[in-house]
Amino acid sequence: MRLFLVLVVVTAVTGKKLPEFFREKDGSIRVLVPDLKDSHDVSLIVANEDSQAAPVSLTKTDDGQWKGVLNKVKTKHGSVLNYVLQYHKFDTLHQLARSTEVFNLPELPPSQRFLQRRATVVFFDDFSSGKVDPSKWQHAITGDGGGNHEFNMYTPEAANSYVKNGVLYIHPTLTVDRFGANFLSNGNLDVKAIWGSCTDNSRSGCHLQGHSIPPIMSAKLSSTQHIRYGKIEVVAKLPKGDWLWPAIWMLPSEWHYGGWPASGEIDIMEARGNLHYHSPEGWTMGADVDYSTVHYGPAWNNKKSFGSPYTLRGTTLGDAYHTYWIDWTQNYIKIGVDDHTSIAHNTPAAGYWHEGQFSGTNIWANGGKDAPFDRPFYLILNVAVGGTWFNHANTNQPYAQPWSDGGSDAAMRTAFWDARHLWQATWHGDDVAMKVRSVKMTQY
Repeated sequence: MRLFLVLVVVTAVTGKKLPEFFREKDGSIRVLVPDLKDSHDVSLIVANEDSQAAPVSLTKTDDGQWKGVLNKVKTKHGSVLNYVLQYHKFDTLHQLARSTEVFNLPELPPSQRFLQRRATVVFFDDFSSGKVDPSKWQHAITGDGGGNHEFNMYTPEAANSYVKNGVLYIHPTLTVDRFGANFLSNGNLDVKAIWGSCTDNSRSGCHLQGHSIPPIMSAKLSSTQHIRYGKIEVVAKLPKGDWLWPAIWMLPSEWHYGGWPASGEIDIMEARGNLHYHSPEGWTMGADVDYSTVHYGPAWNNKKSFGSPYTLRGTTLGDAYHTYWIDWTQNYIKIGVDDHTSIAHNTPAAGYWHEGQFSGTNIWANGGKDAPFDRPFYLILNVAVGGTWFNHANTNQPYAQPWSDGGSDAAMRTAFWDARHLWQATWHGDDVAMKVRSVKMTQY
């Protein structure tokens, strides 16, 4: 269908911030969309009289503009470009239809040319395929929920990760609903036998029995694409419910400088699903707070981190979609949500070894000035449950944390499961799922 037919049925709802088109010296046409405050999922479809309508891939820049290049639309002197600008604002879809004449296009300002040439979208998923695409995502398959004594396993089950109405759901479920009421006391979780493979045997994750079996099943998806410097944008709505732990984060594609945290970790977003969870000082730490953190160091017990929380007022991160992002170059790491920047950390002049005040041999001496963050990283989306992300020093209402800090995995999981009459009352249908509307990775 050609775009001029679409224009007949599209209603213009705003007319103030129009896209600007520029001609490059090589003849290509580039577009700048001015900052659309509080907006997300900005898209542009362009055509002329002789070409089919084609989407333009747009990248958001530090100054709030959206930039792209017309690769699939043929232009010539005197032709007219028809376009539809579409974006969401406060979960309402806005559309704007206009046209512009090619022969009137000015040249792109020199200051903008380098930025456009260096940025390439290398990964995009809006889940319009209706499935979790195995060419884009890999499932973790293990009985081990991670290194923080989590109460969940990770599975490829359709109940734990699925696409519905163009949205990815990462949905925790009860283990007993899949394996039966007695499975947590005398069951045998042979991960490879059940799902055909086991991706991680840490903490005996490939084979667990009885009370060591996690009471929750969930999903963890890793992108098949990695980037070294660039921007990642994830549009998501976070889960609500006690002891839920959603995360959008990054790990190195290879452990070039050594095991965790020697090769680094970047947490774009971590949160808690509890609606009434506070620090000893009374600060809110629940579903209205987004945490961004960067970890590095020569050993798990000798590490540093930097980060900052961002707190919403009067609402939670589970009430609407937000864009969680990282902008990462050799010179800085910036992380934020929507228009808020939580982290703006410049690469230390003397390197991270010096900034961390580590002693001994610098394990990053042969890397770049920003080592260990000078290597490719991939993206991870998951929802965990429980573990040491929560602790007794904090206060949960209307009941206290039901497990003891520092106990064995089996003891903590059993105590959590025995208190299910308390936390299950806060788990409501799809609200316990992290819902992801789109993921975009732009390589610099």
